[in-house]
Amino acid sequence: MTAFGDKATPCVHAGQEGTAGGPHVLLVPGAEVPSLALDLPGKLRGQAREDVARRQLRDRFGIEDAGEDTGTEMRPLRAGSGTDRFTRVLVADGARLDHWRSAAMEGCRAVLPDYLALPTAPGLWTLAATPDGVAVRLGVDDGFGGAAEVALALLDAMIIEGNTPRAMLDLGPDLPSLPGLADLAAAHDIPLVQDADALARLGIDAPRALAQDELAMDLRRDPRQARDAVARRWLPWRMPLALGLVAAGLWAASQVVIMQRIEAETAQIRANSIALVQEHFVPTGPVLDMRVQVSRALDARRSAATPDAPDTDPLALLNRMAGVIAAEGARTQEAGYTPNQGLTLVLDMNSFSDVDRLAAALRDTGASVDVLETRAARDGPGVRTDLRITAAENER
Repeated sequence: MTAFGDKATPCVHAGQEGTAGGPHVLLVPGAEVPSLALDLPGKLRGQAREDVARRQLRDRFGIEDAGEDTGTEMRPLRAGSGTDRFTRVLVADGARLDHWRSAAMEGCRAVLPDYLALPTAPGLWTLAATPDGVAVRLGVDDGFGGAAEVALALLDAMIIEGNTPRAMLDLGPDLPSLPGLADLAAAHDIPLVQDADALARLGIDAPRALAQDELAMDLRRDPRQARDAVARRWLPWRMPLALGLVAAGLWAASQVVIMQRIEAETAQIRANSIALVQEHFVPTGPVLDMRVQVSRALDARRSAATPDAPDTDPLALLNRMAGVIAAEGARTQEAGYTPNQGLTLVLDMNSFSDVDRLAAALRDTGASVDVLETRAARDGPGVRTDLRITAAENER
């Protein structure tokens, strides 16, 4: 395993750009791009989270004008933490960033602090010597770089604070990378290995380099400038979009007004209908079902208007006629009864002569039979006839 990057993505340190051939990653001193931890609210996302991060840099670390063109620039460290959940930031001087941008040669895929190019795995600290001292990867989204003495003191302080790794991996190239590293590991009972294959025996996953989207942390990219470019592309569409939203809002408001007007008119029609029903049909009591109550009132008035109407049991009359109808082969489609009209039937028969024969048979029972209409059937052969049947005078 190479100390920095992998075989597919070779890395070169700043000052050695001339040795790069083809696609590569330019590594800059980690001491000049520290990774700082911040206490950011979990619910903040996007621009609001970055604004809070800049304020914390100013308040906690005294870094003025963080993110401004003339001062220190900040980059969210999103490797392995998701685009909206970063808790650490990379901080670098704007002039140094400009120098590294200009130093990047053709084929450079990214400019990264040297510690982000080290392989990492959960519970593993990775170290490697650099032209500027030593680089240390403390996890997916943490690390630092600096002089050997400073790095050893920082590691000792972190272990004393309780941040103890499961193992440390020293990748050289000249071992040990830190004088005193072996004594530090032995003092705290931390396995120190110099071969990634030995990690499997410790139950630690094989470390991988540049596998946590580290290339997206390219220091040449300014996320604020990218957002400004997007905003500039959207600027010509802001007015049409605003007008469209206003038009949609006006249309929605007009629909609400129309619906309210329809509901008001419906309520007024119902109120007028109830008033008419109470005035003419249901003078006392509530109006619960206008159709039923009006029908009952009309039937009562009709009966009162024709007191001499025959009082015939319609079911008994229909039952008496049913035997004759069935004997003549007629098929009943509809049946109805009113006191004034008597029993009305709609029958299907084979021919007009059958209708005459049925009418004669019904009259033989003593009933009064009127053939109201006979016509050819629409949905097949035969005829359809309408009959009105009333009981004989002595049966009423």
